[in-house]
Amino acid sequence: MEERLYLLLDSKGTPLANAVLESPPNSEVLQIRVLNGKVDDVAVHREIQLIGIDDSTPNRVGVIVRQRDDQLVIQPTAALDANARENLRILTNFSSVMYPVSGRWKGQRAVRGKDLSCGGVAFYTSTALEHREIVEMVLPVTDQPLLIKTQVIRTMHEEGAPPLYAAKFVDLIHDEEALIRKAVFSIQIRTS
Repeated sequence: MEERLYLLLDSKGTPLANAVLESPPNSEVLQIRVLNGKVDDVAVHREIQLIGIDDSTPNRVGVIVRQRDDQLVIQPTAALDANARENLRILTNFSSVMYPVSGRWKGQRAVRGKDLSCGGVAFYTSTALEHREIVEMVLPVTDQPLLIKTQVIRTMHEEGAPPLYAAKFVDLIHDEEALIRKAVFSIQIRTS
């Protein structure tokens, strides 16, 4: 049986730990093994969210009913849709570049990543971008750097910093989605 890796979050969506599902994914109760000695961080919560790393693993909300060593038994209470995985946002810090697609500027511009999700990225750049502008960004946090189209959806200003842009990924193919999801989970594994 292939290992089914999950990210565990509290009821508010804060990442807690990583775990391996040790029971079939559609069992009446789920048995998980919490990784990296984080079982106590998870066990203090009554309700947790389980977000699977790939599309074949269902996302769930559940209640912890038992703990033994690094094992937890979870009673699923609700299913989560694919948006739960897409909305998972992980803080990260990377330097990269972007290229214009729909903007009025030309050439290559520097960006610094702030956070990443399966559905988008937040980044700083001194280049003024317009709402809904599309840029291609080199995403260096995946196994191999990806050139991804993003569309600016929001601009925020933080004192003493260049503008912060939130952008959603557009026109992704399935393989790109899988690589980005793997990167998000890998970053979370390294930081948890």
